[in-house]
Amino acid sequence: MMSSPLREPLAIAALMICCGVGLACHRGPDTETLRVDLLQRLDQSFEEGLFRIAHLQRMGSALYRAPDEDGDVSRLLIYYDAELVLERPYTLTAWKGLNLGTLAFVLGATESGIQGFKPRGNAAGDVLRIHGRIPYRGESGSWRRLDDGPPPKKVEPAQKLRGSGPDAVLEGVRQLLARSPDAEHGTRDAVIVGELRRAVSRINLQVAPLEGQLTFGAGPALGTYSAFGAALSEFASREGLPLYSYASDGSVENGKRLQGGTLDFGLMQSDVAERLYQGWAEEGIFPNRDLRSVASLWPEAVHLVTLEGSGIRGLGDLRQRRVAIGRLGSGTRFNAVQIGLAAGLDADNVPDFSEVGLVEGLADLAAGRVDALFVTEAVPSSALQAFAAGRSDVRFVSLDRELVMRLSKEDFAYYPLTVEARTYPGQDAPLRTLGIACSLMTSRHVADESIGRLLALLVDGVDELSRGYFRAAFISPETMRLGMAVPLHPAAERFYTERKARA
Repeated sequence: MMSSPLREPLAIAALMICCGVGLACHRGPDTETLRVDLLQRLDQSFEEGLFRIAHLQRMGSALYRAPDEDGDVSRLLIYYDAELVLERPYTLTAWKGLNLGTLAFVLGATESGIQGFKPRGNAAGDVLRIHGRIPYRGESGSWRRLDDGPPPKKVEPAQKLRGSGPDAVLEGVRQLLARSPDAEHGTRDAVIVGELRRAVSRINLQVAPLEGQLTFGAGPALGTYSAFGAALSEFASREGLPLYSYASDGSVENGKRLQGGTLDFGLMQSDVAERLYQGWAEEGIFPNRDLRSVASLWPEAVHLVTLEGSGIRGLGDLRQRRVAIGRLGSGTRFNAVQIGLAAGLDADNVPDFSEVGLVEGLADLAAGRVDALFVTEAVPSSALQAFAAGRSDVRFVSLDRELVMRLSKEDFAYYPLTVEARTYPGQDAPLRTLGIACSLMTSRHVADESIGRLLALLVDGVDELSRGYFRAAFISPETMRLGMAVPLHPAAERFYTERKARA
């Protein structure tokens, strides 16, 4: 059979199209340039010479356009596989120091894209296997490495559903939310989408027990609590313990729902747990004497974030400024209020507080609608990493030394914490702040069997669970009872006693 005269030109055109979108052709920097850039990023962020690149393979590339670019500027993502050898012992899951979250950001990888890290620390000679990507920008025939994080996710168009009734309507809303881009904060669409998300989340929470699931209070989108809740829910359900992760506003809401019986477990800051156990008269919350501790999971830090042009260098500069302090049900808001009171921000000079979540707060800071932002998150906060990588004027404000020491002495749940330099992009100096433990909490009414099974999953399944979310690797029997100011659940007490006897 004779070939069509158009077949050869079409094949050539198809090949040219593939090259244009970076699917098959080798575009961008060569492997050696990629190796130099990768090692430079590692040396600048961690100890120089800590890592050696034993193997590097360029896996492909893809073009994308940055969301803030108006012109037709090409940017290229280079995908790679690598093997990094540790030249010295290093623990990537330590409560202090640069950890796996920072390494993942530096490498352009997800935490699950880093294999070979050990929850109890890696030895010299250990190999980490990496699946990562580094963005570059084409300039005058050459490629310059970018450090502004990953490209925006592609949003699929919404699909119409057939059928009617509550289940069909709910499924339609879920699909809408899954495919709807985040609208600009303060717009009509943003209000509608936000309320729909909260409504669906509350419906799921009420339905979960009817479907035989335990309920687990996590936190808002983009936060550590949310990521851990999703990973734990998937892992526990796979292991035969059905668990629904509820996207709450944070620590305070989780505590209230534990008190009301709509949650079986909840993540809470240790200081919030202590306050709710004792009662919080200012917020009209009666003492929750049924609240019980299960485990301390990982350390968290209070972050005070601003922009260079704000002139904010310390807490005293917040007087009569606009400050985002987190949602009403969040631990961030609790910390901001406590710190503000301790710093003497009284009724005459109190900042103009904005009670918005992390996503809205960062958008408001970028748009100039607020001057500073409080965020209590594990270190490093992925949301703050991405925000700081996208601009060069982000500044992290240290808390006054005397205030840190005073609050640490007055409140058992707080401790002085230094966030090392280079934990976040552009962070050139250490950050002095308050540390808090993330606590897994429950109610004394929750069945002993449920608590024992969940603890067994956390301890025995830490390696597998940490592949779903790296911060699970911070959980260890040696630290699970640190910083607790609320009594342990009897089932948790028995679990730790039995594990210690078997050790």
